[in-house]
Amino acid sequence: MLGYGIGYIGQGSTYNFMGTYFVVFLTNCAGLSSTLASTIASVGLFAEVIAGMIVGNLSDNCTSPMGKRRPFILTAAIVMPVIMVLIMRTIHASIPVMFVYYLTLSICFRLIFSTFEIPNNAFGAEIARGYDERTRLRTSSRVFSIIGNALGYVMPLWILELFSHDQEAGWQTIGIIIAFGCLFSWIASFVLTKKRSVIGEKHDKKGNVFKDIFVNYFQLCRLRTMRLLIVYKAAFACAFAVFNIGTIYYLKYSLGLDNRYSSYIYILTIIIFILMTPLANKMALSLGKANQQMITMAFSAAIGYLVFLFAPRSVIGAAIYVMGFAVMQTSFWQLSSSIFYDIVEVDEYVHYKRREGDIMSLVSVLGTLITAVIVQLFGIFFDRSGFDPALEVQPASAIAFLNAAYILVPSICFTVGFAALKVFPINKKTFGSLVAALKLRREGGDFSLYMDDIRKLL
Repeated sequence: MLGYGIGYIGQGSTYNFMGTYFVVFLTNCAGLSSTLASTIASVGLFAEVIAGMIVGNLSDNCTSPMGKRRPFILTAAIVMPVIMVLIMRTIHASIPVMFVYYLTLSICFRLIFSTFEIPNNAFGAEIARGYDERTRLRTSSRVFSIIGNALGYVMPLWILELFSHDQEAGWQTIGIIIAFGCLFSWIASFVLTKKRSVIGEKHDKKGNVFKDIFVNYFQLCRLRTMRLLIVYKAAFACAFAVFNIGTIYYLKYSLGLDNRYSSYIYILTIIIFILMTPLANKMALSLGKANQQMITMAFSAAIGYLVFLFAPRSVIGAAIYVMGFAVMQTSFWQLSSSIFYDIVEVDEYVHYKRREGDIMSLVSVLGTLITAVIVQLFGIFFDRSGFDPALEVQPASAIAFLNAAYILVPSICFTVGFAALKVFPINKKTFGSLVAALKLRREGGDFSLYMDDIRKLL
């Protein structure tokens, strides 16, 4: 658990930093328009979609003596720090040159992030096989992820405040800190998970990788449980993308808060993460993972609706909304992968094979694709609403857009996710029946006793 979890320091810091600050850096420091900045970010995300599809399949079929997943983790650990240093460097050139420079590095970042994220996520399903064991593994990982969140969310604002008269040096310093944190955590994870690595079986299978990927995705999407989780994942991905990209703009322009006060909001978020992590674990072990997610989605949606209706431009209202969102955010990152892990056994029952990498890549591809679309749309509509990065006070139309996008849209998304989880059939009892049936089937035994529960899953 230590070896697997420590990698999430680098995962949390890079993912949340780039999702929250990259577009802000491009508009407020590099001087690009919101549309160009969001295009750079979204094209990088589209590249991650392709990379995620390929790397998930490759890791499932990897036969390296280091294991199926660990070679990808090592590659990412070596390359990502270099990218983080370069991407946070402010260059002084023409707009086309800057666009190409940051676009290239944005694509490189997303390719390497996928190289770590997908195999590492799939690795968790191999390390932990039991229903509750997977919950505990992801809870342990979440503890380290919170450290990464602090690096990705809070640290940049402190550094920018420290370098208030030299923003370029501030952003470069942030890139260096994120790079070192990433290098340390991913190398440590690579070393410490050696004994739990699974060596892939060698085979003579040859064919078109993309055809194999799409066949696997098609088969997985035919599973009812997978389709319900796709709705759940899509709902959160949309909400989180809007929340991540909109936070700094909302705090600065809707509420008029500077970096120092904005950092307090993020510190409040980290506190909620710390408090909610053991509670989410306890709820999941007691009520089931899906029920825990359903309850927190309903709670966060209700908070969002109330704040949007009664206090959209209040600092207190914003703090309440951020706390409500943080409850769902930390619960999702803590338990969602564990919920998707359980699809592995459903897939094994139906299709007689385990595809951890393809399952996790499908999930990641979906989330990334939605994020790319949301980032692009946010930039376009933000510009059209009258946003001008040169203005300290934005027009009322831009503020109205920020309020609706930042508060109302995520609340609607959580409502949709709640509806999908309401009918999701995997719980501790049905999963236990599935595992028992799979064991008996492998041994040639009679598993008809478990068919009532299995039919619910199918």
